[in-house]
Amino acid sequence: MVNQVGHVWHDPSVQRVETPEQQHARQPVAPPSPPDRPQQAAEVAPELQEVQRAIEVVRQAPDVREGRVAAIRKLLEAGKYQVPLGAVADRIAADLRPTLDSE
Repeated sequence: MVNQVGHVWHDPSVQRVETPEQQHARQPVAPPSPPDRPQQAAEVAPELQEVQRAIEVVRQAPDVREGRVAAIRKLLEAGKYQVPLGAVADRIAADLRPTLDSE
């Protein structure tokens, strides 16, 4: 019952009636079923497979060339390892050149 505009009184003798559509809308919704066709495995191009194998080989490779380090360590301990100063200077200059050119 309405006593004034917009105000509703609750009357227990009045029952709420829902349409079949409203009743259906209140039913819980089941999750969607999976597709009927089986999932297909993604096919990888041979070139991509080769790249993936190369990446795996690189990941498994050691970060340090142990043989090279051992050889240089031996030379250092014997006092026979000589640093090529010209090569070191060239490398330092090459590394600094982009920084100096940008200033």
